[in-house]
Amino acid sequence: MRAKARKRRRRPSVRSVVLVLAALAIAGVLTSRVVRESRAQAALDDALVTSRIPGRTQETKRRFERLIEDYRGSRAAWAAHGHLGELMAANGRSAEARALWRKLVEEGPDDLAADAEMSLILLDREQGRLEELAERLESLVESGESALPEDVLLFELAQTLEQLGRHEEAGRIKRFEEVVPEEPRVRR
Repeated sequence: MRAKARKRRRRPSVRSVVLVLAALAIAGVLTSRVVRESRAQAALDDALVTSRIPGRTQETKRRFERLIEDYRGSRAAWAAHGHLGELMAANGRSAEARALWRKLVEEGPDDLAADAEMSLILLDREQGRLEELAERLESLVESGESALPEDVLLFELAQTLEQLGRHEEAGRIKRFEEVVPEEPRVRR
């Protein structure tokens, strides 16, 4: 009898089989995400190289758009929104640039959203939309719903108010020297 008992193998329990299968599934998902992010980053790098070649504006635009479509939600796709916005702004298509940057501000990762928010500020200033910009900056300071630090928002608000000739209001903001640095931390 002992010989028979020794020959019997223990079968794995259903629970251990389920745990192994779950671990394999999780590993597969994580691996596919890493591979997808890697491919998206490679596509972004290719688009950026193309963007540096004179006369390749349309090809660069197509590469950024394809990257956004193919790798939607990836960090590289969000970065492509910002770069495509810059390309559109540089080619006089500010409405398209604004739409891309707004989407990035609303839905993208915080660090990329902060860069897009600065791009929107600079675009508004460049286009002379100072009243609208001042209102938006005041709203962002009050709500705290910005990817930009408060000191940067206050600095930009003071600059905008000065440009509007509202020197007294700008001066009140600038009196908070311990809050507002001489230059904002985010520079373009």
